[in-house]
Amino acid sequence: MKCLSKMSADTRIPLSWAAPGCMQTAISRPRENPTRQHNAFARVLCSGVLAGMLALPAMVHATIIEFSVSGIVAKGEDHLLLFSTGESIVGKPYTMKFLLDTSTLAESQSGNIHGASNSSNGAPAYFSGEITMGSRRYNWTPDPTSHASTYLRPPSNILMLSSGGYSDSYGQYNVSSMLDVSTGGLTPYFDTAEFEQRIEFKDFFDPWGYSAEFQLTYTTPRYPDDHGPYVGKTNFVGTGTYALWRVVEVPEPAQAGMLLAGAALLAAVTGRQRRRA
Repeated sequence: MKCLSKMSADTRIPLSWAAPGCMQTAISRPRENPTRQHNAFARVLCSGVLAGMLALPAMVHATIIEFSVSGIVAKGEDHLLLFSTGESIVGKPYTMKFLLDTSTLAESQSGNIHGASNSSNGAPAYFSGEITMGSRRYNWTPDPTSHASTYLRPPSNILMLSSGGYSDSYGQYNVSSMLDVSTGGLTPYFDTAEFEQRIEFKDFFDPWGYSAEFQLTYTTPRYPDDHGPYVGKTNFVGTGTYALWRVVEVPEPAQAGMLLAGAALLAAVTGRQRRRA
């Protein structure tokens, strides 16, 4: 039993395995290096976060529709000087783009017409618009209390519209806008009424005479108020030569949060590892 008392305190061999004269033959199992354990954990964490990033495209949930039309201004006026310095905007090329989140809208199906609107359920509408004319660009986002609708009717009709208001520290804006691609059914651009698809229109003829409509009224008080508030307007209608409907894929909030949490944990572990080095 003397050999047992002389064994190293680091030995991990059970006492029942020891035998007389074992002091010279007993082998201690070395402790595992904590740095190696930390590095192994960091590698596993890196692999997990990387796998999550690579899998993100498969986890996305498509709710945002982007609808844009490019063409030529047929008629209109720009009193607010959004797209001009006072010259006529008729004949200018334009691109009008809408972004609409359909997650809050009430969907409807009537025959082959697929629609979504907040007019029936009164839900908030998350809509934004953008118009580009030359080097000028104007963006707007109505209040969630605004109205928004969109409709698909195969084989060649798409409609999206919005109306509402917003304000700043100077005055009140009221805006209505519409994109309507209606080729009269002569060309089968698409054969399904599903929102989640990509539809491209080229060289189409709009039998209604225009594909885009924009009306903005701006009202602000005058100081002193001699003649009532100032009211300015910019409006136009435009023909369409190209249109694109597509879905912008965005991650679910929970999925994005998990990915960001993983990235933050990875950064914390990496920073701790560097401080130890």
